[in-house]
Amino acid sequence: MKIFKINGIILKKKEYGENNLLVTIFSKEIGKIVAMSFGITKSKKRNLAAYNSMNVVEFTISKRNNFYSIKEANITKVFKNILIDIEKLEISLYILDSIDKIYDEVVENERFFLKLINILNYINEAINLKRGYKYYIVVAFLHRIMTEHGIYEISEVKSLLKKELFLEYKKILALNKDLNFQKKVEEHKKNLKKIVIIFEKYINMQLQVELNVQKFILEGIYGK
Repeated sequence: MKIFKINGIILKKKEYGENNLLVTIFSKEIGKIVAMSFGITKSKKRNLAAYNSMNVVEFTISKRNNFYSIKEANITKVFKNILIDIEKLEISLYILDSIDKIYDEVVENERFFLKLINILNYINEAINLKRGYKYYIVVAFLHRIMTEHGIYEISEVKSLLKKELFLEYKKILALNKDLNFQKKVEEHKKNLKKIVIIFEKYINMQLQVELNVQKFILEGIYGK
């Protein structure tokens, strides 16, 4: 049996048996794993709060064959502002769900783990997350996913978006240099929603996954 430490983000958890939790972790050191925490729900010595989604946690893990078991979990970061803001929570949960669906187990990707921390930090610290700004973050995340998996080609994006929407996309990409960035992003809300839908469908087709932003954005991305 091998025992080691990893730093990871909780993607999801579910009860397993009477007192156990099956936890999906995206880690810096070994990528995504699913690990069992035995007896956690009845233990007075262990911190159940460490198993909440979006916590960054240092885990002590044991591995026997291909089975992972959590021995200890200590929170190193909580994204407090995300947890109390429904707009921030919506897109953050979408991002975690997408990562869970896209990444295979035990495929190391330290660079993307650090990028994920940066994305969540950015969402956590955002002062005013209006709808247009929210879609901008989702588009940026999907762009990152396409880039990481080698399916982002500007010629392909141009073909997907068609001429008019592609020109809008180029304008949107340049907005982060504008002093009135958030206000300008809001003016492109409808087009950002269209781009999210197109990018998501393209990723689903290319990576054989089922991302569904509509489940997370409560006002309904397919609405007006």
